[in-house]
Amino acid sequence: MATQKKKRELTPEQIQQIKDGFQIQRVIMKDSETQQVYWDSISENITQDIIDITLDPKIITSKAATRSIQFSTKELLQDLILVQDAYLYDKKVEHFSFKFGFVMPNTVNNWDSTIVNRPPEQMLPKEIQSGNLIVDIQMFEQDHLIFNVKVRIFYS
Repeated sequence: MATQKKKRELTPEQIQQIKDGFQIQRVIMKDSETQQVYWDSISENITQDIIDITLDPKIITSKAATRSIQFSTKELLQDLILVQDAYLYDKKVEHFSFKFGFVMPNTVNNWDSTIVNRPPEQMLPKEIQSGNLIVDIQMFEQDHLIFNVKVRIFYS
C-alpha cells in the first residue's frame, strides 16, 4: 500500500507570507526544436492582473513550444502546481496542469514546460486568436492560490 504525503496545514498568515515571498522574475517562450525566442518578459511587469503580449506567429506553426519560468520564493513550498487555462472569446478551449513539487526556501528556480502543438492545419489562424486569446496562469502551493496572471495574446 502506497503512503500518501501528508499536506501541511497552513494558516492564513503563512499563506500570505508565501504569496508575498513568491515572484515571477522572467518568462521566455521559444520553439522547442530551434530555440528561437518568440517572447521574453524581460521588460514586462508580470505582477499585473492582466498583461498584453505580442508573440511571433511562428509559434502557432511550430511543432512544440517551451515556456521557461524563472521564479523565486522566500518560503518553503511543499507542492507547487501550475494550472493554465486558455480562453478564446471567453470560452475555455484548453486546460493544462503541471506539477513542480517541492521548492527550497530562498531559492531562484527555472521551470520549463513543453507544449506540443496540433498540426498547423488544425490550429486556429492567428487572425482569430490575436487579441481574443487569454491564458489564465495560476500557481498553487498545495490547494492555495499564490500567484495569478492573465495574459492576452496578440500576434505580430
